[in-house]
Amino acid sequence: MTQKTHKTIYAVAHALVVVLTFEGLIAILNLNQPEAFFRTAFYVGFFYILQVALLYDLHNKDLKNSTATLSAIKRRFGYLWSGRFLRQWLRYLILPGLIYWGSLVAFYLNFGFPKIQQIIVVLSSVAFFVNYFYLKEIFSRRNNAVDRDIFVILSVVKIYASVLVYGAVLGLVRSNCLSEFYVAAAVLPLTFLLIYQALFQHRLITYKNLIITLLISCAMSVLSYLVVIFWGYNYFTAAVFLTACYNLLWGTFHYHLDHLLTWRAFWEIFIISLIVAAMLVSVTNFRAKLFNGCEYKLEISGIKFN
Repeated sequence: MTQKTHKTIYAVAHALVVVLTFEGLIAILNLNQPEAFFRTAFYVGFFYILQVALLYDLHNKDLKNSTATLSAIKRRFGYLWSGRFLRQWLRYLILPGLIYWGSLVAFYLNFGFPKIQQIIVVLSSVAFFVNYFYLKEIFSRRNNAVDRDIFVILSVVKIYASVLVYGAVLGLVRSNCLSEFYVAAAVLPLTFLLIYQALFQHRLITYKNLIITLLISCAMSVLSYLVVIFWGYNYFTAAVFLTACYNLLWGTFHYHLDHLLTWRAFWEIFIISLIVAAMLVSVTNFRAKLFNGCEYKLEISGIKFN
């Protein structure tokens, strides 16, 4: 069995596990058991963390020459306790972690809408499969050249993850009638993790790049605060708008890192982001707030809603 076949079988099996997991969690949620839903999701997430540690096998150990002795087992799995492996392991968990928890919140926000939940199951399962298959491909080659198509595909996965997590934050805050501050506070670390994972993927983690990443995250945080105040009731379009802005900032930064940033490249990214933003603005009712249930809750409580 070739390495590629072995990896494909693992990826397909992993995708099937993800689908079954999501379907089981949705079944629990739709029985109106939110506490059991999140408790089960936590245990499943913990299992997934351990699964990634073993299935990714970050150091790509070779089992061909291993023997069934205690010393061989120590040599085979000893790296699991090293600090370098733990850092690498956590970096591998960023993108699937965002997809996993973003998907669960999306299921929760769409309680009672099984069709929407099933669409999220399909999209998130595909994202998990692509992330597992191609991200491992990049690091299994180490210093060898990697096809640019792989980076493009993973970029699409990151865009999907950004829509999920931004939508999750916006939906949770508005559905629970929380302050806009919580959106800004959540978007900052989420944006930082998205860009940090991309820097890890491209092997470009430096102090300078991390500072720029922090500045971009702060800009997205301020923008998300304004979006919560002025955007319409549809949190999904608001999340896509934030993603378009994120893609503009990250795309410009990415071109800069590759020493390919020119005015032409910048305007191409800017125009695409502007078109997406304009389409979203044109179909958004800015007179309606996200989740008007907040206004209703305050009205029945005798509190005037501003």
